[in-house]
Amino acid sequence: MFRIGDFSRIARVSARLLRFYDEIGLFAPAHADSRSGYRFYTVAQLPQLNRILVLKDLGLSLDQIGDIVRAQIGAAELRSMLLLRRNDVERTLAIEAQRLRHIETRIAQIDAEGELSTEDVIVRAEPARQLLSMRRTLASFEEALAMIGTLRQRVRPLLPRRHACQLIVVAHSAQFEQEELDLEIGFALDGATALPPLADSGLAIRPLQAVERMAVCVRVGPPQEAHLVTARIGQFIEQNGDALAGPSREAFLQLPAQDRMHESVVEMQFPLGKAGG
Repeated sequence: MFRIGDFSRIARVSARLLRFYDEIGLFAPAHADSRSGYRFYTVAQLPQLNRILVLKDLGLSLDQIGDIVRAQIGAAELRSMLLLRRNDVERTLAIEAQRLRHIETRIAQIDAEGELSTEDVIVRAEPARQLLSMRRTLASFEEALAMIGTLRQRVRPLLPRRHACQLIVVAHSAQFEQEELDLEIGFALDGATALPPLADSGLAIRPLQAVERMAVCVRVGPPQEAHLVTARIGQFIEQNGDALAGPSREAFLQLPAQDRMHESVVEMQFPLGKAGG
């Protein structure tokens, strides 16, 4: 047997916590000396202690933990509960990591105030095209990325195996609302692409209008960082006395695997008209 101090070193749990668990009847020592009051523990008690710590990490109250321990729930069920908790934590970490990246890009934008470069912004004409697409109103960029994955799956049996069709996202909203993104996502077809009947694919073929003057600048990275590029386009538009004239587009120059969308290389495209026109 181990005295409480030695057992705490083996279990990697504070002696103070072990005393507290004993006082509330959650985890008692294997033996307590009636004269000295010393608590003694055995290695065989480690699995029970580990269960208590697992349930604590799951966010359960001490009363709930006591009920579960007394019910002697098996290791398999505890493992399933912990896996669910792990998934929740992973989702939270992913959201927080994304928020951190967004904050960093905003800091970079603040640091660059007064120094916005428009050198990489060009103006060119865009021809009319046909777009094999789907349109949805989405609540987040994450939903937009998921929609790209859905689109890829649905077009796979329709397009040639090694098609070179470019992915284009059209933002139909007249103003930007991150929780209400009216997006059309599709592949631009060339004249030689013959498609089978679309049936119940949820896809449609619609014309993508020609644009005489399109302001274009390349973004590398996820959509959460697009403001770094759109600010430069805005500076260019203002300097040249232009105005926005229709839905903006994002044309993917490099479309990576679905799980590596943060590596995307995208042209941010804004149709131009004359201010006041």
